[in-house]
Amino acid sequence: MDAKPKAAGKSSIGHIDLDLALDNIMVGPRATYLDLGCGAGNYTLALARRLGAGSLVYALDLWEDGIIALAETAREEGLGNIEPKVADLSQPLDLETGSVDAAFMATVLHDLPEAARPGLMGELSRVLVPGGVFALIEFKKFAHGPGPSSPDKRIGPEDADRLTAPHGFVRDGTVDLGEFTYLARFIRK
Repeated sequence: MDAKPKAAGKSSIGHIDLDLALDNIMVGPRATYLDLGCGAGNYTLALARRLGAGSLVYALDLWEDGIIALAETAREEGLGNIEPKVADLSQPLDLETGSVDAAFMATVLHDLPEAARPGLMGELSRVLVPGGVFALIEFKKFAHGPGPSSPDKRIGPEDADRLTAPHGFVRDGTVDLGEFTYLARFIRK
């Protein structure tokens, strides 16, 4: 993978109902969370601010400049509950088995090479506790608006089902986050 991911520096946070998204990601105030493909950490920071002390948010991204910016913002805001790490999501995650209560990926999966997606889902299944939550935020399968220009490059809820099911995930809901985005919430069996 390239050192600077395709959409480095972009964020979909302005295209979603953030409160609704966080409500579907959160499993408790003293839980451990994982933001996959965090970029400069817009979602990470929003979640960490809401959770406060006693929680932990791992924030992983290949984009080193984004991780540095996230670490600086977290330090400036006194958010000691964020642990940013440079990580290639196409490789095994440097996290202990069963160490995460909830994970999320916000408009990143469509940019990950298709060949790397099953491996990431396997790793996600490994690091999540049984009963843990995986929330996938993606662009709706439109040929317009933000996100990939072709609907074929977008990942709809049924596409996500096919990708996650072999790794022990069951979708327990889909939420409309706005005109262009949705959140599919999965539970790890």
